[in-house]
Amino acid sequence: MTSYQQRNSHYSQPTESRYMESRHHSQHHSYNNSQDQRTRSSEGTVSTTMSSSSDRQSDNTQVTEGPAFSKKIVVVGDGGCGKTCLLISYSQGYFPEKYVPTVFENYITYPTHSESGKTVELALWDTAGQEEYDRLRPLSYPETDLIFVCFAIDCPNSLENVLDKWYPEVLHFCPYTPLVLVGLKSDLRFKKSCIEMLKTQGLTPVTQEQGMAVAKRMGAQYAECSSKEMIGVDEIFEQAINSVVANDRKTLEAELAKSGKSSKLPRSNTSSVPGVVGQIKRKKRKCQFL
Repeated sequence: MTSYQQRNSHYSQPTESRYMESRHHSQHHSYNNSQDQRTRSSEGTVSTTMSSSSDRQSDNTQVTEGPAFSKKIVVVGDGGCGKTCLLISYSQGYFPEKYVPTVFENYITYPTHSESGKTVELALWDTAGQEEYDRLRPLSYPETDLIFVCFAIDCPNSLENVLDKWYPEVLHFCPYTPLVLVGLKSDLRFKKSCIEMLKTQGLTPVTQEQGMAVAKRMGAQYAECSSKEMIGVDEIFEQAINSVVANDRKTLEAELAKSGKSSKLPRSNTSSVPGVVGQIKRKKRKCQFL
């Protein structure tokens, strides 16, 4: 990873103290007398008020208290690789047919943590992949719990850019934040028209083995999904939630150990989930898909 760190010398923290207010396109949900929720704020990040989404909350759960956990996932990758479709498909349950380039979009959802049954306030930060937003994008990074580094399976160049641009960038601004390399548009891998189009350029769709090899170089988890077909989308986010909440568990266990109390919290059985591959050990980033 030293070679990647050497590339980061050209990055500098932006001086802008604010960026444009995020829009949120989700259903309204009443939370404690319909009070609006606020995203967490930090240096360089404006505190933005936005309404919450009920799309990812269990129908059998009656919310009377605030969420037990508040987590933030940032999604980065080339423009047009499918980042926005991933977030909309997950948070709102439909696939947007029309492509509209993103500047900054935030989505707030309230899924249930499968192990504890507790509600999680999950802030999903969509970012612009275009070069002209390179100085604004880092304003999304503070207080991030997990980063999805995305590429399109039907665009091999987008995987090359993961190593050339996206991994060095997130390593520079978020050196200790866990990463998941996400291959998007998995439904196109075996689509004849896609294969033929790439063939004219001397290219082929990205294979799972190629994606996993890049993830290993990054020290990241690897996952694939199709937002259009809703294949693997829910599983990726479920495992992401389990991973970031598990970090809270480890912190609490450490605090209990210091106080002389039992340092082991009850843990439910977990199983492997399709679409999530590998469990790579890292020195810096402590994250595993349970």
